[in-house]
Amino acid sequence: MKLFSVTLLVATCALVESSRVLMVLPLGSRSHKNIMTPLASELGKRGHQVTVASLHEGPVNSTSLSYTDLAATQAWDTVRKVTGDYNVFKMRAQAGGGDKVNSAVMRKVLKHLPEYCDAFLRDPALQSAWVNKPDLILLPAFMNECGLALVYKFKVPFIYVTTSGLTPWTADLLGNPENPAYIPNQYLSYGSHMTLWQRTVNTLVRIVSPYLRERLVLNKLDGVVQQWLGNKSVSLSQVEKDVSLVLVNSHHSLGVGRPLMPNVVEVGAMHCRPAKPLKDQQLKNFLDKSATPVVYFSLGSSIRSEQMPDEVKATLVRAFARLPYRVVWKLEGNRLPGLTSNVLTREWLPQQDILGHKNVKAFITHGGLLSLQESVYHGVPMVGMPLMSDQHLNVRQAVTLGLALELTPETMTEDQLVQVLTDIVENPKYRDNVEERSRILVDQETSPLDRAVYWSEYVLRHKGAKHLRSEAASMPMHQYLLLDVMAVITLAIVAILITVYFIMKKITHKAMAYFKRTASHMLAITLTHVKNN
Repeated sequence: MKLFSVTLLVATCALVESSRVLMVLPLGSRSHKNIMTPLASELGKRGHQVTVASLHEGPVNSTSLSYTDLAATQAWDTVRKVTGDYNVFKMRAQAGGGDKVNSAVMRKVLKHLPEYCDAFLRDPALQSAWVNKPDLILLPAFMNECGLALVYKFKVPFIYVTTSGLTPWTADLLGNPENPAYIPNQYLSYGSHMTLWQRTVNTLVRIVSPYLRERLVLNKLDGVVQQWLGNKSVSLSQVEKDVSLVLVNSHHSLGVGRPLMPNVVEVGAMHCRPAKPLKDQQLKNFLDKSATPVVYFSLGSSIRSEQMPDEVKATLVRAFARLPYRVVWKLEGNRLPGLTSNVLTREWLPQQDILGHKNVKAFITHGGLLSLQESVYHGVPMVGMPLMSDQHLNVRQAVTLGLALELTPETMTEDQLVQVLTDIVENPKYRDNVEERSRILVDQETSPLDRAVYWSEYVLRHKGAKHLRSEAASMPMHQYLLLDVMAVITLAIVAILITVYFIMKKITHKAMAYFKRTASHMLAITLTHVKNN
């Protein structure tokens, strides 16, 4: 029996080691892919056959990758033709302000989502993904539900990966508790201590958002997937109910504490790593030999600094000239006129290697979640310039935690930028706060990447790990919220009160009758006594 158990264990491990894993990203920016690729790379190094299918091409030296990279370039061309030039600064101007750009982008994406999905499914680069059956599929949990077509076709376990925090609909799929009294919706800029009005709004958004997502995303994609698979009965809302696990790109050190089910696993900052030696010798010398603090400036992998309005670039140039610090700027195109010698520019920069340098004391960032996590991981306070998407919420959270200050690019002045940067660099409270958060982020039982690998393999080992699923995931709303129990208790209380009422009424009636008889009798005795006297 013991020999059989050992043999079974070895066979199971061998099966897991040679598993096929498919990661599908039908939509999203390059940064969304960057969340997945560390996991793909690590799974590949552990012997799995990993394929990543997305809109974006991998690095130039893709031959050294431990996974197969499939780039749906024709589908990406379709997305770009529909959306036009991805210039976030133009979009902000056209939308009438930075706070309105998200709504404008969301409307456009939702309108063309079926078109994007169809182009992705038909892209020639994905043909091998349709032929080779995987053992496990991973895909982002929002706007990438087109990938559920592969889940339906192959009937294999799948894992959702959230590119930001845990979304309400993903929590519902796994029966994960999400009390709106203290858990703010990730799309609202609320903290865990909310006013009555904020809790009201938070509750309404919590209730409505899953239904809106089903109507505006899943139902729209059903037709495309049904046509592609040749099956009119396919329902993506039903397919996703079989999700085995969710890997959440968050960590409580940068958010709020909340209850999580065993199949909801936080892996925030799994892409973060210690800094490596810089290969760019000029950049290395610029940082190593700096006698003053260094400020690093980057707007991420998708937003280009060269697209900023001329007046914003002019403000930056003048402000950097006044700083007593050195500046490393991720700037595409030609070097701007007027840039002083204290500024070094590159079209691409190894961000984590720079943030991990001992002389880098501040990070001007767009507030992308990956950049925020990297900055905290390496202990560098920030100046946030949020432009779109979840960046505003990320920066506000960083400001709330005392890790950053916020500026609006189009309205900031030269003096404001100089003052804010000086405060971030010179005021020790920001560095103290970010270093404290860094210690909390790093102080984990296992690394986020190892945890993501473990749970991915766990789902493989246990063929979907159905035992992790909570009964709450399939409960009707009235049962989950105990409305039926409260109704029973209410009816019982009402029945008891009614019974008590009628008993008391009966007792009162008899008592009154008794009192009347007694009173009459006493009156008669009194009258008789009076007569006799």
